[in-house]
Amino acid sequence: MFIRTCKNKKKNGKVYHSHQLVETLQTEKGPRTRILFSLGRLDLEPGRIKELEALFRERLEGTPPPKAAIPGLILASDPELVAIVEAAMRGDLTPGKKAKTPVPRPTGRAALDPDSLQTEENRSLGPEILAVDAWEQLGISSVLAREGFTPREQALACALTVGRLVAPGSERATHQWMRETTALGEILGTPEHLDVGPDALYTVSDRLLEKKEILESALVQNTRTLFPSDSLVFLYDLSNLYLEGAAKGNALARRGHSKEKRSDCPLISFSLVVDERGFPIASRIGPGNQSEPETLPEALDRLETLSGLSVFPGAKKPTLVMDRGIATKENIALMKTRGYHYCVVERRPVEKKYADLFEKARETFEWFAPHPERPHEGVWLHKILVPEAPTEKVTAGEGQDKTSPSTEPVARVLVLSTARKAKEDAMDALRETRFATALGALQRSIRKGSCVRPDIVSRRIGKILARFPSVAKYYTVLPVPADPVPQSGSKNGETKTPAGKGRKSTAPAGPRIADLVWTQNVKREERNLLTGTYVIETSHADRTGREIWSLYTTLTRVEDVFRNLKSDLGIRPVFHQKASRCMAHLFISILAYFLLSNIEHRLREKGETRSWKTLLTLFGTLWRTTVTGRDPHTGFDYRIRMTSKPEPEQRGILDKLGIKSLLRRVVSRVRSEKKEVEAPSGSST
Repeated sequence: MFIRTCKNKKKNGKVYHSHQLVETLQTEKGPRTRILFSLGRLDLEPGRIKELEALFRERLEGTPPPKAAIPGLILASDPELVAIVEAAMRGDLTPGKKAKTPVPRPTGRAALDPDSLQTEENRSLGPEILAVDAWEQLGISSVLAREGFTPREQALACALTVGRLVAPGSERATHQWMRETTALGEILGTPEHLDVGPDALYTVSDRLLEKKEILESALVQNTRTLFPSDSLVFLYDLSNLYLEGAAKGNALARRGHSKEKRSDCPLISFSLVVDERGFPIASRIGPGNQSEPETLPEALDRLETLSGLSVFPGAKKPTLVMDRGIATKENIALMKTRGYHYCVVERRPVEKKYADLFEKARETFEWFAPHPERPHEGVWLHKILVPEAPTEKVTAGEGQDKTSPSTEPVARVLVLSTARKAKEDAMDALRETRFATALGALQRSIRKGSCVRPDIVSRRIGKILARFPSVAKYYTVLPVPADPVPQSGSKNGETKTPAGKGRKSTAPAGPRIADLVWTQNVKREERNLLTGTYVIETSHADRTGREIWSLYTTLTRVEDVFRNLKSDLGIRPVFHQKASRCMAHLFISILAYFLLSNIEHRLREKGETRSWKTLLTLFGTLWRTTVTGRDPHTGFDYRIRMTSKPEPEQRGILDKLGIKSLLRRVVSRVRSEKKEVEAPSGSST
């Protein structure tokens, strides 16, 4: 920035001098000068011209004059130069312009016109900050780098995982979110890595699936290093989800019983092993019609491959907790053979064997209320020891199978849950009401004579029994045949029967049904006795009934995991038509759950119990935005990229997670040539 002298020669030969304040800009065509102010003719010595340049520089850029120890010293000591600067700022020295009222501003600071302020490029930041912090804690980028992922592929893998956690959806939806909604590129510091088409995301998801077991093992290792635990309780369960479309090219797509009541769609199944804190240990994806019991051997094989990690401190094997859908007699024997402790509710109705004990449960069982603040809610417990059956141990070679009886007993805990009994009684009452209503409608039809043929009555009874199988087994339904009717007045053995709307028709004479009756059988009383009851079996015979029941109820953790995967992490529905893409889609959701469990566990350690779904709503107002405005004095257009100030609740969560600072403010100014010049950054938000 300097003052130059301009010569203007008139036709009469006279030469006039004027002065301009200009600055040099670097453009694509080379250096160019730009006029800032036309100062008219200045009658100043060359030395004072230099001082005036310094004063303009101080006023416009905040740079103090070289002779001034304190900014503004020369301004205060040379009124003539001050007057020139102020006149230029007001526009009084610019020919042909009307004097303007100056906008007050601090010395050396841009003063933006309030009417010119706008915001643009608003991007979500809050949830992504939490997710990326968990990504870095788990060291996922380092694991990917060891497996040969380039920096761009690492960034895209992070985008896929964080996108599934923050904005659940398909890979195509994640691509749109990545390009239009999130500030993830700024958080990672490499926004250019995310400037890709959707095909790049599919390619990276395929590579992630190829490294599935390696990634899972590394993340399990890193998680247990971050949050060490001596407890070895693993929870195992299986679920399924439906596919959109016919999925004819998908080898995993099968028809079966949908747990989401979408049996009209093809299904795929997936199973999970998690620890008692909810951290994932292993996952498996399989055909949609696979039965639950047959998935356990492969899950045990996967756990064996993890035995060298810190997952198994002291070379001990974990205790497996699972529901009755997987705990067949064969699977229990398999766990014993492989040396695993277990805690299960068996599939076979063992509670019937203890009906006489359950009948006196409220007098002889131990009352246990797990929540002291709700002493009326609890369970009745009774522990018994049962001699363990002989276990088959398989050894190498044909004919080498041996059976060695075990003398160690197993423990069974008989449980009567008051809450479960109330729930099951209500469900039974509702089903029985609907069952009786359907039978009553058929009974009225029979009594009116509109449905009397035995074959039709039997067909309608069969349909009712099929609609209510859980209730029908406790009832006996009998049609009552009518007495034979004399055939007087009939021709050729035919009798007249009503045909509707006053018309008459002839039908062959034959047996008729006069009424319908139904009665409860003895099994219904047994059902009343056993509602709300179940039997837990475990190999931990040394534990108390309360400890065994508490161990089994940790199974709700894996149920929470499935709920999170299906509801909060966009695992359903699946639009892919290829098996490999379906598996990659599910695995990305499992990676996202690694982040979710990390965040929630760290917050629980600090006494914060809010779920990820609540945090997602809370941090939805923390954004990254660009504020634009114009300085009317200098003509600069400013662009300020900044982060909104966290609300007190948001700040509290960030502090508990150890996130101290967010993205820094970035300021740039643009001239009419649209050439951006970086200005000094402000402090972080």
